[in-house]
Amino acid sequence: MTQRPFGPLAWTGIALLLGLPALLALLLHPQPSDAWALHPSAGLHQGPWRFWTCAWVHANPRHLAANLAGLALIAGLGWLLRLPPRAALAWGLAWPLTHLALLLDPRLGSYVGLSGVLHAGLSVIATSLIAQPKRTDKWTSTYGWALLLGLLAKCWLENPDWQALLPRPGLDMNVAPMSHWAGALVGIGITLTLSLPKRHGYSQSRP
Repeated sequence: MTQRPFGPLAWTGIALLLGLPALLALLLHPQPSDAWALHPSAGLHQGPWRFWTCAWVHANPRHLAANLAGLALIAGLGWLLRLPPRAALAWGLAWPLTHLALLLDPRLGSYVGLSGVLHAGLSVIATSLIAQPKRTDKWTSTYGWALLLGLLAKCWLENPDWQALLPRPGLDMNVAPMSHWAGALVGIGITLTLSLPKRHGYSQSRP
């Protein structure tokens, strides 16, 4: 059966909600706005809007350009794969939940950028390919596992010492690699949670 177009449209919509305000934020405020940044060391004693707005704040134009390039690739991949609507829902939920998970690492004084949410998007794509029972292509699950294992390996190899911050000279800033782990794991968890009812119903309907 042909996949309904709402899934790819919803996926693209999440990408636009992430990317367009980030671009406007840097154009309007060249210096990062602390009012929008997340402060994991402060725990829950901060405005709840920060769990969304921190994704729109970037340290400098190169930081933004790198993240927008990654966002465009993830948006295009989701469209080409014609992901179901629940994949877009999973990515949308992962947006604030990824940043909420960063509160588990109080070593971080502040956090800005799309990196965590981008890793969440990739893990949502990979887990969706693995978890969808109605996919007829026998290689779909293999592609999903390859993407997921590659993503987890990348998260591990870039920070085997579990440091809070790592210098990224190419971007003229420090990055928070724990946000990559947070995004990847949150994306997996949400996608599997949203897939379980559908998978259960599918299995019950079979003779």
